[in-house]
Amino acid sequence: MEYIPVVDLSKLTGSNKISEADWVSTAEEIYRALSGIGFAYLLNHGISKEIIDKAFFSSRKFFELPENVKDKSLKDISKSYNGYAKPGQELLNAGSTFEIRESYDFCGNLRYYPEACDEFGPALMALEEASKPLVKDLLRALAISLTLDDRDYFVTRSKGLNDINIESLSTFRTLYYPSIGDTISPGTVRCADHTDYGILTLLFQDDMGGLEVKSVSGKWVPANPIPGTILLNTGDLLEFWSGGKFPATHHQVMIPEAEIKRRTPRQSIVYFVHPDDHVCVSPLTGNSAEYATVTAKEHAKQKLASSYKY
Repeated sequence: MEYIPVVDLSKLTGSNKISEADWVSTAEEIYRALSGIGFAYLLNHGISKEIIDKAFFSSRKFFELPENVKDKSLKDISKSYNGYAKPGQELLNAGSTFEIRESYDFCGNLRYYPEACDEFGPALMALEEASKPLVKDLLRALAISLTLDDRDYFVTRSKGLNDINIESLSTFRTLYYPSIGDTISPGTVRCADHTDYGILTLLFQDDMGGLEVKSVSGKWVPANPIPGTILLNTGDLLEFWSGGKFPATHHQVMIPEAEIKRRTPRQSIVYFVHPDDHVCVSPLTGNSAEYATVTAKEHAKQKLASSYKY
């Protein structure tokens, strides 16, 4: 039976002093998960429930505002990747017929906060800041798992995480899937089959479910929420960098029967981690012949341009 493994990060988050054996054993667990199904539940991740809950609460308050109010923050990717995307504005698959969702992105170094919901921006940014130590530890674990000489290899190429003067398309996104009626059948695709564009993605889920992950055998495996965990998955640039050792995992969001029965919206918050814009990504290991060198910015811009519809 194929499943998404749980990786306990307590060896990295439970003490100020981390032994080399703790780093190596945790890196090996992450390697097994991400080189296999490409997803892992992160347990004991070090981010407080209070910060996560506040981000979800504030997000919902924003998304429940009238459309004409939210539209004042509408995103125009010809100018910026920051802001609000209304239902139907972003399609991850050209053949999609039902991808009704809303989102708000905080991307790069210029941040725009909606005036209509004072607590929204600070609550999301607090969760982003709380996630950064975890992200850097995961990047170090990846370098160790690939037996790179420099365990900070990925960290030093992602300086935009902490330096506002370095441009990066790392994006902190909050998503809202409005409640639907019973005219939509359970199992309808809510968010089409796709891969993420960057190195890693952290996903904070509510208790609704619906996310599915494509396994190595091609089967769709439910990524049902596990309380107290965060989902981790791979992106395109990590696949390129690892020469295919960490394939970018396909995933989609379906409409579960519970969502229709409960008549309640679905929410999630996502941290898409990208290298700095100028970084050239080419295989460090594995089968390098399959992957061409690409800059982090150009890859993301190409994928984003094909997703947005106006």
